[in-house]
Amino acid sequence: MPTEPLTISNLTEIGLVVDTPAVSLPPNVFSDVQNVRFRDGAVQKFPGETDRFTSTGIDYVAFWPAPSGDKYVVIRGTTLQILNASYSNVSYTNPESISISDSSNWQHTLFNGGFHIVINNGAQAPMYIQDDSTPVIKKLPGWESYAPNTIIKKFEYDGEDGTYKTISTTLVSGDKIKVEHIPKSASTPRKSETVTVNGSVGGVIPEGTLLDIGTIDNVSATGFRFTPNNGLGGNEFIISLVSQSNVTAVTCGVIRSFGNLLVAGNLAETGGNGRKLTGVVRTSDVAPPGNIPQGWNPFEIGASTADEFTLSSTGTIQDMAELQGVLYIYTDSSIHALMRTGNSLTPFQFATITDSYGANNTGAVLQVDGKHVVYGSGDVYVFAGHPGSISSIADGRVRSIFRQGTNFKAVRFNLYDEVWFHTSSTTQYVWNYRANTWTKRVGSTPVALDSINNNLILATTTKLKTVNENYLSESYVERRRISITPEFDTESLSSIAFIVEGSGTLEVDAVGSNAPGDNKDPTASASGQMNTTSFNIANDYKQDIRVHGRFLNYRVTHTSTSNGFNLTGMQFGVSKGGQR
Repeated sequence: MPTEPLTISNLTEIGLVVDTPAVSLPPNVFSDVQNVRFRDGAVQKFPGETDRFTSTGIDYVAFWPAPSGDKYVVIRGTTLQILNASYSNVSYTNPESISISDSSNWQHTLFNGGFHIVINNGAQAPMYIQDDSTPVIKKLPGWESYAPNTIIKKFEYDGEDGTYKTISTTLVSGDKIKVEHIPKSASTPRKSETVTVNGSVGGVIPEGTLLDIGTIDNVSATGFRFTPNNGLGGNEFIISLVSQSNVTAVTCGVIRSFGNLLVAGNLAETGGNGRKLTGVVRTSDVAPPGNIPQGWNPFEIGASTADEFTLSSTGTIQDMAELQGVLYIYTDSSIHALMRTGNSLTPFQFATITDSYGANNTGAVLQVDGKHVVYGSGDVYVFAGHPGSISSIADGRVRSIFRQGTNFKAVRFNLYDEVWFHTSSTTQYVWNYRANTWTKRVGSTPVALDSINNNLILATTTKLKTVNENYLSESYVERRRISITPEFDTESLSSIAFIVEGSGTLEVDAVGSNAPGDNKDPTASASGQMNTTSFNIANDYKQDIRVHGRFLNYRVTHTSTSNGFNLTGMQFGVSKGGQR
């Protein structure tokens, strides 16, 4: 019988696809992969891991590119350690005697070009470490100087111009009244302004005027009157009150730097009423040059930028990330934009971008090449700043993996143009943002991953490892149900040849099947007719195999930890059969 080749090339074009039935995919798509990346036109073996620091109970690691030299912040239960670039302990001072809470929700953000690193765990007030010959750890100044605002009235104002709302609440001198204007149109930014109640309890008057939103008058111990400005009918208003005597401990779920200030979201009181303010965001004062922000009280008249906003009454703020001078705030079901106005009275504007997408958890948003890569809404998508820019990078390929609701976090591996999505599992899913391909890595189980220049630091519960040395053990590419010929004839596969460079041995498992729904495992001994052979990369041109069927199922495996390979193509020898 005549022999015709089945040539499979362009192996890096598409990568891993698990969502689309394999029988309908072209031959160069892979049904399963492990520890390979698709780069520079070749299937390549993933690098391995090298132990750098060994301890017990590691919960988190943050790479700190400090001006005085690279460092690592390591959290071990209630213990904080700072390591230098050689993974040796660095002494630090703790003048405020901060006790570290045991938490699995650590995150960090760099400030002042890395001169400060802010760390937060959601269980206690955020803290920062200042770079020095002996680093110093302190609480954020002014963080708990006030209680989060109590919403006393939320309403949609649909009356005529000049119509007022009477707000009944107990007032005392020194209370702060805050009014937020929330337009119905997402394209119109929201605003907020604050006045202070002064005077005797029997006849208190407000200090200041709401310039852009409305007026407050008829203030007494039992309440006040609010009149929106003309032309604001049909919009929503939130009126809040804070008593200066009601100071309580406050935590936040996430905190990020935004230029010369900090922004925190998902607030919670650990005292007082114990409220969960999941949709509330706070902005700090502008930091003095070279320092950390000194204040967070939005109710202090004349404060430069400190403010507090309610973005969502139902969603939870999960993450925040800057893009093109705008800080985008992600709840679990929406995206909001925080923009500077240049106005000292109303320094910020908020706008809702979309109520159809969000982020699943803290650490799920990453800036890559002028876009955000986001895990959320049962998908992985890119976002470039407006609703029309949202597009899935997982749909039709690996979206079923991310629909399962696991809290994936993202980290960028610059050297290889990759974004790694990781959980508390041995498996990481990797997206190459240049080639737009997905792959899978199986190594150690990380409690945290962080990018360090052209490397990654991976923390397990007992070790810190760098990820760019040696090779991982078992690497493979696998494909199920390749249609050997368009006519679905029964064929015989007689040989296999690889276009490959490197060293070591490729183990080939192949099995045929005759039905599109027969998803045979090429490595299973019970698969029926099957052929297993070895291909020496340095010496072999091709190897004989004996496989029959209408569809081909194969796996190519490389197990060496001391060498790699570059696979660019493969060819099966096919002996024409007939139809049955």
